[in-house]
Amino acid sequence: MTNETSSRISTAYVADLDDLAVGDMKMAKVGERRVVVIRTASGVHALDNACPHQGYGLVTGTLDGELVTCQWHNWKFRADTGECIMGEDNVACHQVDVCDGRVEVTVIEPTPDEERERLWPSLLSGIESNYMGQVARDTARLLANDAHLYDIAWVGLHYSFPREEDGLGHAMATAVDCLAWADERAGSDRALPLVQGLAALSEPTRGRAPRPTPDPAPGDLLALIEAEQADAAMAAARHLAASSTIDETRRMFIEAASMHHLSYGHGIIYTQKAFELLERTGWDHADVVLPQLAFATTWGTREDTLPYMSGAVATVHGLDLDALAGVPVDPSWSDPALVDDLLEATDPPMERAVAALEAGAGVERLLDAVTLSVSRRLLRYDLDIELDLDDNFGWLDITHGLTTSRATRWAYRASPGPDTVRQALWAVWLAYDTGRAERRTSVAVEPVIEGQRGDISRLIRLGDVHGTLAAIRAAGPSKAGEALIDASLSDGSGAFIFIAHLIKMVKASIEEAEAIGSDLPLLATGRFLAAPRLERFVTRNVGEALDFVDTGRPPKR
Repeated sequence: MTNETSSRISTAYVADLDDLAVGDMKMAKVGERRVVVIRTASGVHALDNACPHQGYGLVTGTLDGELVTCQWHNWKFRADTGECIMGEDNVACHQVDVCDGRVEVTVIEPTPDEERERLWPSLLSGIESNYMGQVARDTARLLANDAHLYDIAWVGLHYSFPREEDGLGHAMATAVDCLAWADERAGSDRALPLVQGLAALSEPTRGRAPRPTPDPAPGDLLALIEAEQADAAMAAARHLAASSTIDETRRMFIEAASMHHLSYGHGIIYTQKAFELLERTGWDHADVVLPQLAFATTWGTREDTLPYMSGAVATVHGLDLDALAGVPVDPSWSDPALVDDLLEATDPPMERAVAALEAGAGVERLLDAVTLSVSRRLLRYDLDIELDLDDNFGWLDITHGLTTSRATRWAYRASPGPDTVRQALWAVWLAYDTGRAERRTSVAVEPVIEGQRGDISRLIRLGDVHGTLAAIRAAGPSKAGEALIDASLSDGSGAFIFIAHLIKMVKASIEEAEAIGSDLPLLATGRFLAAPRLERFVTRNVGEALDFVDTGRPPKR
């Protein structure tokens, strides 16, 4: 890092004009910079010698008229301005003076403030084009020039939010988790999680036009969302951003997300991540975040309206949620069979969950059981199902059970009451639903795990499931969590949706392991990272399409 407040200027004699023919390129050193001096028909010019792509010398390239080509990857630059004609980044251009036949080059080293101002538009351009090399280089340069982590992240967040097709979703959730991890690091170690977050924002929104955002207007946010009046809900959300507090608004959005089992659990997850972002970076960004969250919540799939949830929904709707929320938590409550009962249920275990709440378990200990049951299901998941192209069930269906449990715990801690009791019951139903493949086929055996030291990240990369589980158990929660973060950030997946779930799952499992005092969530996540995954969906989608066209029937759940 540098604390300079004024530019440093270096000037050097680099050549006699008579020694430079038109078409010549010559390297010279000016201060600490290596430059390439170029003579074209338009005059003498000087550019940084290092190609901005990977630093190869432009002097070893070619000059064609006014165009300089770096031979390594065929990037091309205008000799007189440094503008990149083919490639991603411009190359720095320097002042040239010719006096009495002597060629002098002046290099002005920018201050950190000046360098940041130069880099902001370049970073945005890289995000717009999904040029991850450019984004990575600009991020590294911005960090080296004292740019604030949040300012870098918000370039991508501002670009992405109005362009996400369904409102705030996987891209936002991934970026928020990556930003949290970057914030826990120092120096250049922040770059990887930060750029992974920017990549998540860029890939699914590239080339999409921004969604128009209505002007702020007062309105009943909950009623507007329930009536699916998206524009009015967005306007009301903007009004809340200007007129309400984060605590009041958070409570409203939690209630909105919990009114339904929304988007297969994602409704409460996206609410959690959106407010974690605002808690981290400041309420002054609420006008950007809240309308897009309102849009996503308005149009989310209301799974509780679908036939297969009818029995569970009837149970939930028949409850006095206020009374259930008012049951005092009994510190002596214990029900060792609850986890097994949730895991092995052949029908939605809603009455079982309600009985635990009535007995004084409290929402958090009910969620402990949910997390443990889903973690065990992940540990015994039959990989033959994952690799069956004719089965539309997969890893991701089970991971939602754990990440939803985590988001529900966050919601309950932020806003305890009848709404989050209902949300906890949706989490119970989802834990049951994660077992639908087991109920169709058979239940695999849970592994017996004994600790043995090993490099967790390496074992995950090798696909050594047994070794990964043994190393996680031996490492303990703190070190295992750090290794799982590294593994989730290391491009261990080829599909964006899986990268998003890997990151989301690791974040949730670390937090849930701490909440419940068990390493089972970490072990479950380690198996998810290390085991084979069917990540390409073309074959499966073609099969489903052909079946549907042939039979007119939807795929089996």
